Amino acid sequence: MATEIRIFGDVPKNATVVEGFPSKGFVSTIAAKYLIDELEMDVVGYIKSDRIQSIAVVHDSKPMHPMRIYRKDDIIVLFSEMTIPLPYIKEFSEAFRKWFREIQPSKVILMAGISGRETDKEHEIFGLATTEELQRKIESLNVEKIEEGMIAGVSSDILLNCIEDGIPVISLMVETMYSPDPLGAATLLGILNEILELNLDIQTLIKKGEEIEEEFKRITEELKKGKLAHRELDEYSPMYC
Repeated sequence: MATEIRIFGDVPKNATVVEGFPSKGFVSTIAAKYLIDELEMDVVGYIKSDRIQSIAVVHDSKPMHPMRIYRKDDIIVLFSEMTIPLPYIKEFSEAFRKWFREIQPSKVILMAGISGRETDKEHEIFGLATTEELQRKIESLNVEKIEEGMIAGVSSDILLNCIEDGIPVISLMVETMYSPDPLGAATLLGILNEILELNLDIQTLIKKGEEIEEEFKRITEELKKGKLAHRELDEYSPMYC
């Protein structure tokens, strides 16, 4: 066994797959976790691999695999609490490719955070789609079209594999300056709300994000004044909100 996708629940064909692996600011992970909780999604599988550390995570006193697959109706979420080691990205993406060929998703949505810029427009979101219909859809949602650039990590391999296999893909990237960045995640969820025609209430996430950003700004100012050690900023970096 190297890397395997193990399914123990029902997974429909032609579903929409949303990828939520860790990225800058944990925006994709936070967005995926919020989506899972709000839709009360069920665990239907997990990714088993001897390429990652032997770790069990615990939620609500229940031990779980760190890389899990959730499902609600025709939405599937790939969720990970671990970053895939760089040397094994190809192996993981090939495992997803094999599974996608079995379930034949109607589309795949990739989420990521990218380095933010000092502009008046915070959490700007960029994207691309591999079909004209999906491209028109995200442009109608004020997603900035990517004309030039580079996508790295497991998302890039999934993207290219899907193109080769004829699976429509949307890639969404939000600018982030904080870690964690719930407001960046809320921006992603706002777009997902429209694409998936959901009715998610993201106000709780927005409120938490505003609180965290204010705290980061306070700590940053104190650091500039030399009143705090950098240790405090490092300590204020939870993965979830």
